[in-house]
Amino acid sequence: MDLGYTADEEAFRQEVRDWLDHNLPDEWRHKGVGGFREEEETDLQRQWQRRLHEAGWLKLAWPKEAGGRDATPVMQAIYSEEMAKAGAPIILGRLGVSLLAPTLLVSGSQWQKDTYVDRILSGELIFCQGFSEPDAGSDLAGLRARAERKDGHWVLNGQKTWSSGAHYADKSFLLARTDSDAEAHKGISFFLVDMHQPGVEVRRIKQMTGGGEFCEIFLSGAVVEDRDVVGEPGAGWKIAMTVFGFERGGLAQAARFERAVMELAGLARDRGAGADVTVRQKVAQAQIEAHVFRLISLRSLTSAQHGQAPGPEASLTKLYWSEMDKRIQDTAVGVQGPYGALAPGSHFAIEDGRWQYGWMWAQAETIYAGSSEIQRNIIAERVLGLPRGR
Repeated sequence: MDLGYTADEEAFRQEVRDWLDHNLPDEWRHKGVGGFREEEETDLQRQWQRRLHEAGWLKLAWPKEAGGRDATPVMQAIYSEEMAKAGAPIILGRLGVSLLAPTLLVSGSQWQKDTYVDRILSGELIFCQGFSEPDAGSDLAGLRARAERKDGHWVLNGQKTWSSGAHYADKSFLLARTDSDAEAHKGISFFLVDMHQPGVEVRRIKQMTGGGEFCEIFLSGAVVEDRDVVGEPGAGWKIAMTVFGFERGGLAQAARFERAVMELAGLARDRGAGADVTVRQKVAQAQIEAHVFRLISLRSLTSAQHGQAPGPEASLTKLYWSEMDKRIQDTAVGVQGPYGALAPGSHFAIEDGRWQYGWMWAQAETIYAGSSEIQRNIIAERVLGLPRGR
């Protein structure tokens, strides 16, 4: 494992910091816990995305022939880490930017690249994801949404759920079954669906946070033209695996957790809980775990820098940080005493209840992007080589 940075990499880090100093207003910055609430910040997120796009940051890792900087994995990690340290807002079209646009570069037609990619990056077109279904979440191959060829186009019927931002999305990148007789992983196709057409209904799911950014999508005769099928019909599973390959992060998460631990320690001191030996142990444990996570991220980064693709060991990373965050948030809410029971935004809530908001989000982190149970199965079978349970 190489834990050092070259002079060029440190110069790049300073470039990112200087740009942030001049382009990220203080009032747009947020603390490391809770973050922005999508219900309230969509305009800000769109403005921030436009600034990043105009400065070329959203094409950082792209090849130079595609207008990018061909950044190494280390440069990408430095950029993400500095954004997290600065408290930069998330961008509104993050799913399209981080998942769909690079997938179209690999698997899309020239028409799709010319029509969508730049508009995705600028925030002109916002995409949501249409993968999960009520009975097909972690087991994505069990999806039931159907697409049939009729009158020269595809007609889609079915239901999607947990589609973040579907209520403000212009389009969805969506999986549907196009061959009922094929094996589960082979009869699926990848579509780009207009969310504003008849036959598409979006219903927001109210969460315990009070927000409703997760949504259900109901398809009743929605139409997709052939030009909006990514890859060949039936190749959807393979393309979806490409999407998942762009989904992992590293040092940005590490920076987020290190910042959260510092704030946790400050919260414990402010609440007079620092004298409690159990609280001190939990804060110390959180600091140790955050540092271990940074080392895990550096190990993954070193592998990526040497051209090694992430394998099933990526499940270790996801399992580790999601369970760690739960422990951090539990401690933060606990040291507040009775105030920890107050809802975010309540008059007497400490720091406007952002720790409670973070606690609620942490409960979801061990479910989305593959539940902890699924991650443990992958680790047991594909990393440790244990026999599959019955």
